[in-house]
Amino acid sequence: MSKRKEEHITGGGKIRSVILGLNDGLISIFTLLVGVAAATLIKSGDNTIVLLTGIAAMVSGAVSMGLGEYISSKSEYNYVKNEIRKEKAEILLFPEEEKEEIRDIFKKMGIKEEILNPCVEFVTANEEKWLEFLIKNELGLEEPGIPIIGALLTFFSFIVGALIPQFPYFLNLGVISLLFSSILSLSSLFIVGGLKTKITGESAIKGGLEMVVIGVVAFTASLVIGLWLEQLIPLY
Repeated sequence: MSKRKEEHITGGGKIRSVILGLNDGLISIFTLLVGVAAATLIKSGDNTIVLLTGIAAMVSGAVSMGLGEYISSKSEYNYVKNEIRKEKAEILLFPEEEKEEIRDIFKKMGIKEEILNPCVEFVTANEEKWLEFLIKNELGLEEPGIPIIGALLTFFSFIVGALIPQFPYFLNLGVISLLFSSILSLSSLFIVGGLKTKITGESAIKGGLEMVVIGVVAFTASLVIGLWLEQLIPLY
């Protein structure tokens, strides 16, 4: 008899941080550079302002995203740890009440009365197992990840995402750099959209196309604004 193989993704928090950083770095820098290039590069052919803007935005964005992720994760980390400490204290101070809570949880699971007591005794025989059971089934919490890891993953993935639309401008090809950057960025958005579906369970093609549509809308808006600003405030 063949066994059914179940596939579950572990480390969802880390994957989330990477995808968040990649996606934000890619689309924010891409659309910013499109606007700046439309306002400066198309007429002058000089990509200096585009590069300086991209580098500045990449550094500030990566720091901002990394710190934001750290603060958010640290708050969640402290909350979960505090709940674990309270639950551990309740087990030590009120063991009978905590056993009754486990009994109620098992009843809600549909455990039959004749095996209810053995199940409760099995769980409460080990304090760590007892605590873990209550944390997951009563509070619905998981052991939190280390905040600095998520922050670093977000920071570096933002850098990687931001470098993709910037790369063609380093080649100094004039307007071709804008075209190359757009093609490269939209292709990367499709890939990132596909990767995102690994943790959402959606269709990879659908996820990729959604990101491309978002990128095209953002590209169009940035291009129009950039061209309008070039006419309004000519820099050259």
